[in-house]
Amino acid sequence: MIEHARVFDCEGSPLVGIIHSSDTPADIGVIIVVAGGPQYRVGVSRQFVNMGRYLASNHIPCLRFDHRGVGDSGGQNRGFIDMHADIRSAIDLLTDAFPHLRGVVLWGECESASGCAFYGYQDERVKALFLANPWIRTDEGQAKTYIKHYYLQRLLSKSLWRKVFSGQFNVIKSMSGFFSVAAQARKSSDKSQSQTNSQDFSGLSLPLRLTRSTEQFCGPIQILTSGKDFIAQEFNDYAASSSIWQKILARDNVSNHMLADADHSFSRKEWRQQMFESLLKLVKKIK
Repeated sequence: MIEHARVFDCEGSPLVGIIHSSDTPADIGVIIVVAGGPQYRVGVSRQFVNMGRYLASNHIPCLRFDHRGVGDSGGQNRGFIDMHADIRSAIDLLTDAFPHLRGVVLWGECESASGCAFYGYQDERVKALFLANPWIRTDEGQAKTYIKHYYLQRLLSKSLWRKVFSGQFNVIKSMSGFFSVAAQARKSSDKSQSQTNSQDFSGLSLPLRLTRSTEQFCGPIQILTSGKDFIAQEFNDYAASSSIWQKILARDNVSNHMLADADHSFSRKEWRQQMFESLLKLVKKIK
């Protein structure tokens, strides 16, 4: 296995990345796109390091990098809604390093999963998307998710009723919190969902932008969600209620799988391994 650091340009800002490869690299590469927050190219629990080495051990060239304003890279952090130039520069680097590549797979988790979908259909070099726990957070969607997956489960919890009958449960405070969430869930987030003429759907709400962007992508798509994660549950609930998403998920090029016991970052070794194997399987699907 070969690893080397690279500094490359993105619209005048230096980006830092690590390329993983082997002596006999395959003709499809992988770009690991870092999520938002405090993460950088190493990943939570060294997840991205391990992913890059796993791929290289299977002869898949891979780049993990810090986008602008993150980790060791310069420039301003534009967030996942405007990562196009960063992803394009990363693909340029990997394809220049391995001129025989036929294309790349974009891997993203949470915010970066959505960022990958926003970009993928606009670059013919992107042959497949791996979207882990895609981020479509809205106040309304978050509230609905909490009601369905938190409050209803709490009502069925034995520990809750023990606290109620022992006088250890603050009913007034808890009911106030519930009604506040319920009121938020009733609010409509459709005000920004009008049609847009923008090629990148940037005028749409976050859920619709992800929907339309994913709909446009014709290559293989692997969606992987965690069963113990509110972000994943919000995505799955939205997809279940969307006729467009139901059509997307029914397509032959789309696979949707849930790891029932996994948390948001796939923190256990067995969850990470399942994700790595799923990614490798996706790469091998590309004709």
